[in-house]
Amino acid sequence: MEPRTLILFPTEAEAAPFIERCGRGQCVISGVGMAATAAALARLLPTLTPGDTLLLAGVAGAYGNRARIGEVVEVESEREAELPERFRMTYRPSKPISSLRRVASNTVHGKGAEAGDAAIENMEGATFMAVCAAAGIACAEIRAVSNRVGEPFAEWHFDEAAERLADALAEIAAKHKSNK
Repeated sequence: MEPRTLILFPTEAEAAPFIERCGRGQCVISGVGMAATAAALARLLPTLTPGDTLLLAGVAGAYGNRARIGEVVEVESEREAELPERFRMTYRPSKPISSLRRVASNTVHGKGAEAGDAAIENMEGATFMAVCAAAGIACAEIRAVSNRVGEPFAEWHFDEAAERLADALAEIAAKHKSNK
């Protein structure tokens, strides 16, 4: 069986522009947050074959001006920012999959996490990378900035970010297809 790349989106709304362009194909809606992501990965792991890659894609918030609204970035590291410092671990993807700017990200499930060296925050990344590392599955993460951390949802640029994310993912998919 030929290796595949499965793209996990936390929500249907984040996936919709990509599905419009490229079809549902290998898309999985994983759910929002750390627990939903872990559960989705637990369901997926038995279906994966050697050489498969998992790609987490979704929107993120930017810390201050460390990333622009609408910017699409590749995550180079994740940490659970709300844990006490002595328990925080840093997780990394298997390898870069794009030429996008690489940034550090915090995974949070509440409010008030210190930015540290992170440019963005999300709610799934550290769990995703930790499970993939434990299972020996190749992984990467792409995020589009929809808001500044702490902004109310009504001020987010969600649709713009989801469209830009879809554009970047379609370009990555086309590039990987042509490299085979």
